[in-house]
Amino acid sequence: MATTFRCSVVTPSSVSLTQDATYVSFQAFDGQKGVMPGASPFLTRLGTGLFTLNGPSGNTTLVVDGGFAQMQGDALTLLADSAVPADSIDAKAASDELQKANAAALSGAGTTESARNAAERAQAVAHAKVAAARARGTRN
Repeated sequence: MATTFRCSVVTPSSVSLTQDATYVSFQAFDGQKGVMPGASPFLTRLGTGLFTLNGPSGNTTLVVDGGFAQMQGDALTLLADSAVPADSIDAKAASDELQKANAAALSGAGTTESARNAAERAQAVAHAKVAAARARGTRN
C-alpha cells in the first residue's frame, strides 16, 4: 500500500498547492474530514476553515473557503473558492477582521437571510485566519 497520495488545492485564479501527503485534514460542509493514503473515493462540499497537509516535505496550512473536495484513486483535489497560506496571514489584521465581522453580524441580526449568511461566512473566514495565525505562532 502506498504511504503517500497526491494532493492539489486549486482556486479560480491559481494552483495554490500540489504535493505529496501522508495525511490531510480540512473542513467539509458537515464537519472536519481527515484523509490518509488508500482512502475510499468521495466527493464533498468544502466548508470554511483550516486545511492542513502533512507530508514528506513538511507541513502546510491554508485557510480554505467554499468549493469541493474529491478523492479519486491516489489523488485528493480541492477546488476551493479561496485558499490563503497561513504563513501569509498577519495575526493583528486577522484579529481586526474577526472583530469587524462579529460587529457586522451583531448589527445585522434582523436583516435578510442572505445578509446574515454573508455575515456568518465572513465570521468563519476571519475565525479561521485567526486560528491559522495562532497555530503558526505556536510553531515559531
